[in-house]
Parts: sequence; C-alpha cells; structure tokens
Amino acid sequence: MSSRIAPESATDAKPNSLLVDIGPVIAYVISFNLARRFTDATTALYIGAVVISIAIVVAVIYSKKKFGRVSVLLWVSAILIVGSAAITLLFQDERIFKIKPTAINILYGGMILGSLAIGKNVFKLLMGEVYSLPDKAWRILAFRWGLFFLFLAGLNEFIWRTQSTEFWSNFKFFGMFPITITFAMANVPLLLKHQTNPDE
Repeated sequence: MSSRIAPESATDAKPNSLLVDIGPVIAYVISFNLARRFTDATTALYIGAVVISIAIVVAVIYSKKKFGRVSVLLWVSAILIVGSAAITLLFQDERIFKIKPTAINILYGGMILGSLAIGKNVFKLLMGEVYSLPDKAWRILAFRWGLFFLFLAGLNEFIWRTQSTEFWSNFKFFGMFPITITFAMANVPLLLKHQTNPDE
C-alpha cells in the first residue's frame, strides 16, 4: 500500500472506485447477453470470460494511470479473474469460472476475519484512507464485512449449483450488486456515529 492520501482527496483518489469495481462485471453481463442471442449459454459464458478478463486489465491500467496506484483488492480480483478465465477456456469447463466469485469472497472474508483473530485488522489497512474511525468501530466494521464476504461466497455457490448459466450470469450484477449496496448502506449509521472527522 502506498502512503495515506490526504483526507480531502481520498474520495477522488480512491483506486477502488465504483467504476473500477463494477465496470468489468457490467462488461461481462452485457457481452454474455449479446452473445446469448447467437449461441448457447456455455459459449456465451466463455465469451463473457474473455471480455471480463480484458475489462479487469483495463481497470488495473486505468487505476494506475488515474490514481497512481492499484489497490490490493483490485490486484487480487484481476489475478483470480484472468486466471480462472484462462483455466476455464483451457479445460472448457464453465464450473471453474463460476467458482471464481466463491474463491474471491472466501479469500476476502477469510483474510479479514483471520486478521481479527490474530489481533490485526486488514480491513482497516485497506480502507483506512477513506474513513477516520476508532479501532472499536473498525473491528465491528471488519467483522461485519468479513461475514458478508463469506455470505456472498455461499450465495454464489447456491446460485450456480441450482440455477441456469444465464440466471447466474445476470445475477452477478442484478443480484450481487444490489445486495452489496444494501449491506453497505446498512453500515452507514455506524460510520456516521463513529466518524471522527465529519467533514470527510
């Protein structure tokens, strides 16, 4: 991680911006649905896998050029997305790509909760430049997000194992994204209550 960004510029300079976060997913959903009009769901998934891989690489480059650095979470996501897409295409097994969100969320959740178990707080290290909170609030926030990431992992497993490829592909944006936004909004009262610098 690079040095802390000044509070007044944290929002503008945050690499993990909304565009960087959801841009690749939107690219996947659009490409999948366009390809689905001309081919079967499995082939459309392979096309979407290529598109999201290109999009996440573009997101990394954009983040580096725009903000001067790339967040750890973006690096991890890029490696897992490109890696899983490559393995999926190599072995022609769509299950590998479908398991990718599970792996990412388990990694995030395990990393956050594991750090709390040893008296550290990875979540604070990753997000500390955005909010000014006391350690107690950071621990609560980290615990909540750690459990939430594990919930998303379980939800992804349930969806891809019980629903069609088409449903799973669209749920990546139309399901997971609203759920994540709702959860984030549910944590706003905690942020407002403990924010040590309200002007941020």
